[in-house]
Amino acid sequence: MGNFVIEGFKYIYEDEKEREILLDLEDWFSNFGRVPFHDYFDNKTVSTLILENLEEHSKYCKNYSHLSEYEVTYALMDVVFIREHTRSKYPKNIAEFGAENRIVQNHIENILFELQPKSQYCKCNNDCDNDIVIINATERKDSWEEIIEEALSCMTSGGLLIALCIGQDNMYESMVRRFHNSKIYRVDDSMLWKIRK
Repeated sequence: MGNFVIEGFKYIYEDEKEREILLDLEDWFSNFGRVPFHDYFDNKTVSTLILENLEEHSKYCKNYSHLSEYEVTYALMDVVFIREHTRSKYPKNIAEFGAENRIVQNHIENILFELQPKSQYCKCNNDCDNDIVIINATERKDSWEEIIEEALSCMTSGGLLIALCIGQDNMYESMVRRFHNSKIYRVDDSMLWKIRK
């Protein structure tokens, strides 16, 4: 089991094996996005985007109240997504596969509205040019292995797969079989994968 913490200007995941800085807001030169890491005039910053989603998370979960307690896991997903998106100044194509709920979509669209409004976000996009693909495993599906393969097939080379798993044991087993050496971020009983194609 791991922990997601903020220390100073660093967003960190740590468990019994390691400590990883997921996003370092003191690394000024790594941000090519429209939103600054810091601002002295109380404008939007990367941190305020993350905090806004934390505050709004329970509203995003209005029809899925059992997911409202996982705000830390969703914040971890937001940090991983933001880090990837700020690595270039260009808009990205993002696709979401899996659950029908709009919780992940609300998180990501709130970030994109400020970070890069020209980025395209859609659910179940079968185009093969998606820079970031998110698998939302928060609802029961019988075919997670097919969903994983479909998600991978629509990614660009070098693209990033983010997989969020809450309460879906068959998704967890499918991901472990497919990516047996991959890094898993565990917070409570949820898991997040960050896999480069």
